Amino acid sequence: LLAELARANPGALDDLSRSRDAEADFFRVTLHRTTALTGTPPDLQRVDAHVVEFRFPAWFPAVPIEAFLAVPVFHPNVHPDNGFVCLWTRGSTGDTIVTALVRLQNVIGWRLHNASPDHLMQPAALAWLASAPDLPLPCTPIEIPAPLLLELNWRQPPAEFRRRLSQPD
Repeated sequence: LLAELARANPGALDDLSRSRDAEADFFRVTLHRTTALTGTPPDLQRVDAHVVEFRFPAWFPAVPIEAFLAVPVFHPNVHPDNGFVCLWTRGSTGDTIVTALVRLQNVIGWRLHNASPDHLMQPAALAWLASAPDLPLPCTPIEIPAPLLLELNWRQPPAEFRRRLSQPD
């Protein structure tokens, strides 16, 4: 899926690689044309290219895809030390590398943020958001080719399967 997405978006994705260990499969990619902020206020700088590693745990899809930026960005849902990006409020077994990339663009470009304490890793970024000018940041959205979009829609579980389990009384 990642290679097909890169072919459909020349210049937006490159340096694709894959590795594996006993715990997970890793897909590394450089994402271009997606502006994010690095540093801390008032010295924020814009960066348009990001090396990201997607981790597919051994128990995927029961355990969601994880994303790590080689250079952490300034955002409430990005860990400032290890670059972990909180992509999901709740993962789905239908999530793919494509949905992870689209969400990554939306998170680091400040189109999405989650203020819940469970997802907050940079409180200063959330506080800064109240006075932030010029958001969301510029981004060329990843284009998903029609055949790939059809395949992704086929993979998505029906909505009625996406409910939480309740505790017995």
